[in-house]
Amino acid sequence: MGVRLAVARLPEAFMREDHPIDRLVAVVEGPVSGSVADSMRVLSQELASQRQWVLGPPELFDETDVRDVRSMGFVLSIYTARPPWGEQMDRTLDRAHLGEVKELLGEICRISGERHVTFVVDFAGESIGTVYEGRMDESLNFGLIGEWERVLDERDL
Repeated sequence: MGVRLAVARLPEAFMREDHPIDRLVAVVEGPVSGSVADSMRVLSQELASQRQWVLGPPELFDETDVRDVRSMGFVLSIYTARPPWGEQMDRTLDRAHLGEVKELLGEICRISGERHVTFVVDFAGESIGTVYEGRMDESLNFGLIGEWERVLDERDL
């Protein structure tokens, strides 16, 4: 079960217009079965309706390349906190983005466990971990989520 946090829609006025946006991408590794595709479509609709997202709900993509290989996953857009932009990041928005990432990854864990599928997760164009057998690997659990929480907690001191 994913983390469900109620976050009011936060106005983008907190951020500069030219503040860059990164993307968290979670893609099914290997073939996509019909039951996985169905679960992901349902999840996409549920995610869109269950909270207000800072830059919009995760977008579902379902693409087939010229070799007839199907690629399916979610893309979540978030304001970058990478240098030098991190110091300009509004803390309220940064916490809201963390909640969004935790919710999306929690739901991906659920699908992974129920449908026995692995997801590969990229952030800002770099592979950062996997969700396998319903669990985030250490790099996602501690490297992404844990470190993000630690940085936010230190800022709040």
